Amino acid sequence: MDTAVPGQRDPALFSLSEVTWAWMHNRTDWGYSNSGLIVSRGQGLLVDTQFTLDATRRLLAAVEEICPLDAVRTVVSTHQNGDHTWGHRLVPQAEIVTSVASAESGCHEMGPEQLTLLAHSAAADKASMYVAEHFGHFDFTDVMVVAPTRTFEGREEVRVGDMVVELIDLGAGHSAGDVAVHVPEERVVFAGDALFSGAHMVVWSGSLSGCIRACQVLLDTGAEVFVPGHGALLDRAGVVTIQRQLSDVAEASGAYAQRGVPLADAARLIKASHAGRWAHPERLFTQTAAGYAEAGVPGVPSSTWAMVEGMASLAS
Repeated sequence: MDTAVPGQRDPALFSLSEVTWAWMHNRTDWGYSNSGLIVSRGQGLLVDTQFTLDATRRLLAAVEEICPLDAVRTVVSTHQNGDHTWGHRLVPQAEIVTSVASAESGCHEMGPEQLTLLAHSAAADKASMYVAEHFGHFDFTDVMVVAPTRTFEGREEVRVGDMVVELIDLGAGHSAGDVAVHVPEERVVFAGDALFSGAHMVVWSGSLSGCIRACQVLLDTGAEVFVPGHGALLDRAGVVTIQRQLSDVAEASGAYAQRGVPLADAARLIKASHAGRWAHPERLFTQTAAGYAEAGVPGVPSSTWAMVEGMASLAS
């Protein structure tokens, strides 16, 4: 399912129902994340902000056409990575809510200062060049990392006007603590990076099984429309496709691990057989590494930089 204009590249706010909207980029590039808006009876809830302040200002300008910014009293962070949180300082009136695991794990990628330095460095190693290619065009000027102000565990209901909104703690998957926002009456889920549409998922947590399990939790809500963290809108069939792809990689990585195939070789084999037409097949390195970790292989790299090195090597 995709209600956006085909080929649309500039972000825009699309109506999903009378009370829900999705801020969609319809692109799979690193850093261009989707956000969500729920408005009822003059009250608003925002799901995630954007990577830069300029990008967040564009989002908030569109939100203000739906409701006054002062009415947005809650921001739900689906996880703490910068492309979903670095605009939080522009909504100072709002309570920032996420799961306990999300708050404790923090950003799995890099801070704005470190990312800026790496993106503009002259280093010629594969990992530095990969970072420069994908992040060098972003401007993180004046970005300040804003911490959550409230956390929850399990599931929690919040009210937005007449709407009951369910916050779902998905646990470790894409990150060490992912959160989904479910609007039961509208059958809409804002999934954050528990779902990537049209691109392979990055697994920072080391839990490929957690990613697969999160897909099932999302399907079990009964929702019909799923807003992924990146890419175009998804229907139930789209979520099932993602879950099957992750399951296939988990099965393949487990088999390679049992046979003692080196991780880098297994990642190349999995890329050759499972990349398909989705963007960023190099991210399959992170999925393979997670499969190896869950298979009990010792010494599997887990740091951010080790994952970037693995992706950069697989990309080349």
